[in-house]
Amino acid sequence: MREERLDYKKSKYDYLMDNIKIFPVAPLILYTVPIPKDPSVNEEELEFYDRNYPTISITTLEFKIMVDEVAKALLAYGIKQGDIVTICHTNTPETIYMEYALNKIGAKPNYVYPNVTPEELKLYVEELGSKYLFILDDYDVRNIISKASLDKDVKIISSSPIEAFPYHFKLAGKLTTEQKPFIPLENETKWEEFMKDFKKIDYKYYSDYKENAIANYVHTSGTSGVPKAVKITNENDNQFVKNYETDGAIYERGKTCVQTIPQFVEFGKATNHMLLCNSVTTIMIPEMNPKNYHDLIRIFRPNYSFATPSHLDEMMKRNVDLSNAENYLFGGDGFSHKESKAIKFFKDNGAKNPPYQGYGATEYSADVAYTRPNAYKVGSVGKISGTDTKYMIVKPGTTTDITAPGVEGELCITGPGLTLGYAGDSEKENKHVYKMHDDGNIWLHTGDLMSFDEDGYLYFHGRLKNIIKRKSFAFGPDEIINAVMLHPNVSNCVVIPKYDSLEGEVPSCHFTIKENNEYVDYTDYEELLGEVEKLVNDNVQEFHRPTTYKIRESIPLTKNNKVDFNALKIEDTCMLYKGVLSANIKSLKNQEYDYELDIILETKMFENESKENIIKNIENYIRSISEITKFKVGKIKYNIRFVSLEYKDKTIKNIKSNVKHI
Repeated sequence: MREERLDYKKSKYDYLMDNIKIFPVAPLILYTVPIPKDPSVNEEELEFYDRNYPTISITTLEFKIMVDEVAKALLAYGIKQGDIVTICHTNTPETIYMEYALNKIGAKPNYVYPNVTPEELKLYVEELGSKYLFILDDYDVRNIISKASLDKDVKIISSSPIEAFPYHFKLAGKLTTEQKPFIPLENETKWEEFMKDFKKIDYKYYSDYKENAIANYVHTSGTSGVPKAVKITNENDNQFVKNYETDGAIYERGKTCVQTIPQFVEFGKATNHMLLCNSVTTIMIPEMNPKNYHDLIRIFRPNYSFATPSHLDEMMKRNVDLSNAENYLFGGDGFSHKESKAIKFFKDNGAKNPPYQGYGATEYSADVAYTRPNAYKVGSVGKISGTDTKYMIVKPGTTTDITAPGVEGELCITGPGLTLGYAGDSEKENKHVYKMHDDGNIWLHTGDLMSFDEDGYLYFHGRLKNIIKRKSFAFGPDEIINAVMLHPNVSNCVVIPKYDSLEGEVPSCHFTIKENNEYVDYTDYEELLGEVEKLVNDNVQEFHRPTTYKIRESIPLTKNNKVDFNALKIEDTCMLYKGVLSANIKSLKNQEYDYELDIILETKMFENESKENIIKNIENYIRSISEITKFKVGKIKYNIRFVSLEYKDKTIKNIKSNVKHI
């Protein structure tokens, strides 16, 4: 075991420099940008992207030099120890340089999604008193900032997605791509100008290491509420690397990893740190769209990969050579229900090992449990990470320890990965999540139902917020999902609690079907719904069965490709409004709205009402139910149209063909 991995109580910069192996010509980062071969084609309408992937190589020596030069440039810019720099950026070499340079001088990154709304950006900057912004030089990000009404004293550093590429490549990009209008920003310094000033600092500066000091802030995923700023320490991220070492999950220098998880997600930041500390060649891409994943695996044939179940879905649409695959880990909701199909896909395509999965929480520096070559069991999310993490199963809503093999309850964890809690406007939530137990330790209450087996493998049974409480009896959605996924034409399934005035909550089932499947017309959809319902009836007790089944084109996802439970709850609630025939929601990833909701209404029910009044009443209804069932509504763009039922035309058939009410 490598001793340098075990001493994790130091700054992230020092920990990296103590572990990284400096080889002047060995690539540490391979940075690639996806470029459509034909810019005139609307790629969103394509099943598969048709792209080029130009790539540049950054060696370990070049990386170290750049981090040190960025640290000097930050000092010359006026950033000092203790300052907070909000990073609204994605995976680029500059973002990684900035992480370690800020750590070296004792300043703190505050990571936010580059597709937040202007209101969210303003909140995330102001709640922590940040006076500096490092942004992606991109039209959409600039548009967000221009509308965010930030304090005029906030200073901005910007770098483009192709900043690391040579000048001729950037020039060619300007000539061959459609240029959007330029949006000027006050107090902005371009990366090239910012980097010129590092020469003004002729001394080396290190901040003093302080145990359990805040190293950076990362926001939670926001799958069921407003994203919260979490206080991450140096030790939190360093212990992630240590845990992989002590667990025997070895990542070897000279091997390659396709990294799709962005730096602004704690799991992305932590795995980037682990890969760099192990001198693994990290294949990095600035775009998070899962449609790129198949080509990244096909072109680079990596040994390792970190991705989401959405990436896995895209990869499995076509065969790809996986003979180099040693450890591909897919974190996030949705993997367990497609695990058997994924195992077969990996085996059929030559992989040495099955696909692995993990379970984590930003509040525990994203590292709770994972499967790996020496700790793997089908259906499990793996064994607890590291030797110092302690776990406990408690009765939900209490601190009562009920830990025993096979007993289901809320998972609580404590240890070196435990973060310092929420910051800013979210601090009031600490008491609900970080709780003192009778043993005198602070434990993280994950809000997830879990159980362990006799061998210590962890099994996920659902989120407490998505547990269905029907007539005061609570049960999880997994048995329903498992039954639905037995159908050979179902590709994904989500079951959520839906408000019911008589029963409190009832299960609502949303699922997608495989592309190019046999169900293509109205009668076949009816047949499919009947087959799925029969599978559930055969495998799930009556009280737990859904009252609604819906075939979807896709499951709505959050900004970091997790299931957007709020979106589905909004849609289900809208369907309860009298006169609504159909409701379909999309999660938007722009600065104007959180969601777009298409609604079809029965004409006669709304003959004497204006569209404005109808929308207002529907929104008030959704918000009234959200207050009862505690889901986030956000900003919704409403699109409504009317149809007359008396004609019974094909439009009505299409409305009802993919939904079944029991």
